[in-house]
Amino acid sequence: MSDLPDIPIPDRTEGGGIPSGMPAPKPGRQIAFPWRLVSALAVFGIIVIFALQNTQSVDVNFLFWDFSIKLIVVITATMVLSVVF
Repeated sequence: MSDLPDIPIPDRTEGGGIPSGMPAPKPGRQIAFPWRLVSALAVFGIIVIFALQNTQSVDVNFLFWDFSIKLIVVITATMVLSVVF
């Protein structure tokens, strides 16, 4: 036989399984709604609409460079660089 003492098995019939005040676990796996993804897509959509409405050419002066470029390119490049860095 074993030298270990007998440990009683808890009785689960009278509230021994789930502490009071705790919700019962639901079967299956719960998946949370992806709020971060939805908000990121909404912001991205707003930026795309803003860029598409600003297609005129603008003059860009940077250090000793001076050139004309479409505003949509400037907005898109700024958006991409802000995500990367």
